[in-house]
Amino acid sequence: MIHSFLKSKIGLKIREILEYKNFKLEDKHLGEQCYIFGDGVSIQNYDIHNFNDKIGIACNHFPFHKDFNKANVKYAILSEPFYFMPFFDSIIKKRKVKTIFSFNPISFHYRKIVRLYPGINFFINLSNYIFFKGKNVFYLYKNILSKKNKSDSLCKEFNCDKGVLRRAISLAVFLGFKTIYLVGCDYLMIPSKFGHWYEKVSGYRDSKVDESYIDGFINKLKENNINFKLVVPEKVESDLEIITYEDLFSVKTNFKKNEVLLSDENMKVFKMQNTMKL
Repeated sequence: MIHSFLKSKIGLKIREILEYKNFKLEDKHLGEQCYIFGDGVSIQNYDIHNFNDKIGIACNHFPFHKDFNKANVKYAILSEPFYFMPFFDSIIKKRKVKTIFSFNPISFHYRKIVRLYPGINFFINLSNYIFFKGKNVFYLYKNILSKKNKSDSLCKEFNCDKGVLRRAISLAVFLGFKTIYLVGCDYLMIPSKFGHWYEKVSGYRDSKVDESYIDGFINKLKENNINFKLVVPEKVESDLEIITYEDLFSVKTNFKKNEVLLSDENMKVFKMQNTMKL
């Protein structure tokens, strides 16, 4: 019901009010290049300070990386609906956690990161509007409303809320970026790889990544002259153009275990989540 309402004339007016800060960012980086940082395990092989030559868009838990401030991140996305709602774990996820008001422990500490980096624009799902506000907090819901009469057919044809990478790519396009380097997006490799940089467990999936993701969503953007490069620690196969870390920066990879990439405080936070393989 809420989705139908937000598509109505009144709903769109409400969205324009709640999402007004987005409009000033439209095409702000027209024609530029950017990095999108995922949470893939390949991040363990990289020295993050090398990625400060382009603007970065951080997905999900990357802001908890010990060297997060060494990259040139200007935008961050945590797109889970109702993620900042009190009792999110107990009501939505049916988990038991030991934090104030049963906040999701990661979302509770993510708020601290948002306050720590006032120069970074943090995007969260519009469903979190009443739970989390701030000068550098922005809201997203499905298609990103445009003041420049841009077609939003991309997010009408594809569900841009289906996965944080899809959400990050749609934001990058809205910001005007034309070349997007995907870092730590390991499930786009062939074979597709699972695992996160902050965990100990990783491996290869039995099945290939959903072909419609590249054949549909990404190829649609390529038709509009959006270029993609998948950054990898070593030569692999992919339906995207790949570039190795060494070819990109002329330095060797530098593997570090998950406990080295998390501060002691953030390791405690992640352990409170009790769903991660640390």
